[in-house]
Amino acid sequence: MKVLMISHTAMSPDAGQPKLHHIAADDTIELTVLVPDCMNFYGTWERAEPPKEARFRFVVGRARWQRVAGQWYLQHYPGALSALLRQFHPDVVDIWQEPWSLVCAQAVWLTRRLCPNARILVETEQNLYKHLPPPFQQFQSYVLHRTHFLIGRSQEAIQVARRKGYMGPAEVVPNGVDCDLFRPVQEEKRIGPAERFVMGFVGRLVSEKGVYDLLQSLTHLPERVHLLCIGDGPERPALEGEVRRLRLESRVLFTGSLPYRQLPEWIHRMDALVLPSHTTPRWKEQFGRVLIEAGACGKPVIGSSSGAIPEVVADAGLIFPEGDVRALAAAVRRLTDDPDLCRTLGHRGRERAVRCFSWQAIATQMRAIYRRLCPQTASNTPDARSEAL
Repeated sequence: MKVLMISHTAMSPDAGQPKLHHIAADDTIELTVLVPDCMNFYGTWERAEPPKEARFRFVVGRARWQRVAGQWYLQHYPGALSALLRQFHPDVVDIWQEPWSLVCAQAVWLTRRLCPNARILVETEQNLYKHLPPPFQQFQSYVLHRTHFLIGRSQEAIQVARRKGYMGPAEVVPNGVDCDLFRPVQEEKRIGPAERFVMGFVGRLVSEKGVYDLLQSLTHLPERVHLLCIGDGPERPALEGEVRRLRLESRVLFTGSLPYRQLPEWIHRMDALVLPSHTTPRWKEQFGRVLIEAGACGKPVIGSSSGAIPEVVADAGLIFPEGDVRALAAAVRRLTDDPDLCRTLGHRGRERAVRCFSWQAIATQMRAIYRRLCPQTASNTPDARSEAL
């Protein structure tokens, strides 16, 4: 079976490529992946990094009209995608891009004309129903009425797509985590004395992530509870000012952004991870990847009720009503007062990460979907290679 995947997430060896390696481990699937040559992620330009060793074909295409990921963008491939479709003749086209994007509409349009027998699969995280401005509403409608299968990162994402007009089969396939990189360790690297309880946050420092609630919650918690805040963003100066206003300088540590592969080391400095996201008119938490990374490390998690967080956490953590600072503090206090509960939730988080969110589990689910779409068996995959179009 020949599968063409189109994805800017697959530019990264850590964020997207682990999924590809595990999918391509099956010799019955011949996988080719098209990624943009560069893209702007929240103000930083990043270039595609070809995998050093792979059993799939990695194609870097010249993309145009890139915009900041997570906002409107009009990225598309003026020549690479059509050339690849004519050359590869895929059985399945997996578009790992939002259905409202230009590149998704372009891929559907070209596939239907150049490979009319190919089955089209679209992946979406959008879990907030909202009217999109032109031309994005038109792109979304065009795509959802012409795709053969929809993958949502959450049940809400599938529900939103159905409200937008999608009528076909769909399935939740969550984000994944490297359970070898993120794993429990024998010796924790603590910050401060053993009696200190460190709650941690990992993410962009923006208001909708609820970091102000974390600072406020400290005022309702004993002095031994501290906050480790990993990440950066436009709200950092204001947050540091709030720390000074609340006189919490001795209890809060901002590390700034860290390289991805250093993240497990810092998660192991936490006693629990907290994701207190707020829903806004334009955004709600679409998944919360850090929840499964902390869970894979064997750490208990606390999440707000925003978006997909309760679905991701399930029974491996505690949920509080978003925006309720006292409820957040009460959840933290439950963990500080009950070490056995911490251990139980940590064990559940690790087990759930391996069973539901490991890249092996995600790849197994993806391969099953491909076979449902196109059940014939392909020949062995050719040697992997990287190239530019």
